[in-house]
Amino acid sequence: MRKGGRPAGDSSLRAIPSVERILSGAAFAPLIAAFGRTRAKEALAGHLDSLRALRSPYNEELAAAAARVALEGSTASTLRPVVNGSGVIIHTNLGRSPIDGALWERAGRIAEGYSNLEFDLESGERGARDEHLQSLCRTLFGCEDAVLTNNNAAGTLLLLAAVAARREVLVSRGELVEIGGSFRVPDVIQQGGAKLREVGTTNRTRARDYVVRRNTAAILRVNRSNFDIVGFTETPEIEELVEVARAKKLPLLYDEGSGRVVDISKYGFRKRDTIRELMAKGVDALTCSTDKLIGATQGGLILGRAEIIVKCRRHPLMRALRAGKESYAVIGETLRAFASESHERAIPIYRMLSTSLDMLRTCAATIVRGTNCRVVDSRCALGGGTTPTETIASVAIEVPGNAARLYERFLRNDPPIVGRVADDRFTIEVRTLLDGDVEVVRRSILKHHRAIGKR
Repeated sequence: MRKGGRPAGDSSLRAIPSVERILSGAAFAPLIAAFGRTRAKEALAGHLDSLRALRSPYNEELAAAAARVALEGSTASTLRPVVNGSGVIIHTNLGRSPIDGALWERAGRIAEGYSNLEFDLESGERGARDEHLQSLCRTLFGCEDAVLTNNNAAGTLLLLAAVAARREVLVSRGELVEIGGSFRVPDVIQQGGAKLREVGTTNRTRARDYVVRRNTAAILRVNRSNFDIVGFTETPEIEELVEVARAKKLPLLYDEGSGRVVDISKYGFRKRDTIRELMAKGVDALTCSTDKLIGATQGGLILGRAEIIVKCRRHPLMRALRAGKESYAVIGETLRAFASESHERAIPIYRMLSTSLDMLRTCAATIVRGTNCRVVDSRCALGGGTTPTETIASVAIEVPGNAARLYERFLRNDPPIVGRVADDRFTIEVRTLLDGDVEVVRRSILKHHRAIGKR
């Protein structure tokens, strides 16, 4: 200890320039330009505090570098683009359906500026945002009216609040599902102000189980989107439920969830009713997601009879659950692709589904050329809770080595590549790759191959 009891490190602390002097220097000019003076000052102050705590000397270049790291970390979003090689097309954890660049650009022309979101161009006065998709939905689905909410759970919540507040809704026990994130159908029903009454049993429910009482407001069918019940089972057909609902003068509501605009059995999946077919069979109101089989951004459509949709539109919850202009623009452009029968070109998930095995093998061969990776047959899932027990034939790239380590290594790629580990093998599914992903995967595999060769 020096004379006077001062630690030896005090001289280095006294040598630190003032904050204002440091900020006026050339090293901090780029940081101030990029992040603003206030943020740069906060980052510098944090760095200087650490120097004082450690009694370390000040260095201008190191201070600027430390401040940049702190600023980039504190102002950046952790949301990043990734390459989906998982073998799940509509991957909820990876953002569900990708959006085509050209479609996004068309929608962006509306979203990036002013629009007639709530402006009537004919009268020159205020209009209603919830009327923009009416014509498209009538054309595609054969419904009388339609309204858009911010997701399917919101659509179901609003529909029940508008139709069955403080009254009971009949639901089969086998349809009381829990969807992703621990959200449960019974909770959605009750939060909508309705009273749930279970009918039938978990594995067998018949039309006669839907016994109507004085306080019954509606019958609700829920699509078991993320599981199937097999074995000793029975579920009434839609036509049977329509007959019960008509006899009791009740609306039949359907939480369809998936957004099945077209028949996807042509791609190898089991035939199920499309939304238009459900409407034609007599469903009074139906809700579905727009980011699953519709292939757009997140949203929830409520489709059906005009009197029911009007109740939804006028309900106070509509204000809280409505979608923004970006959603209207992207969903509108996506629905137009179906209306013009161009969905296999304009919507990425349908491009993936319609790609032949020969084309997938050709793509895979290009990716692995010059490496020790193999092209293997695989199975691809549609995902998003749309076809829970079904897969279709596909093609994958098998990367030799420790599967768990390879999974982690490809996640560290820029951009990260999400592959699949099964049977102690690491594979990258080709069907789920977007056009721009092919070269990214090839570069990453070549880099890995060269690194292995140097060992």
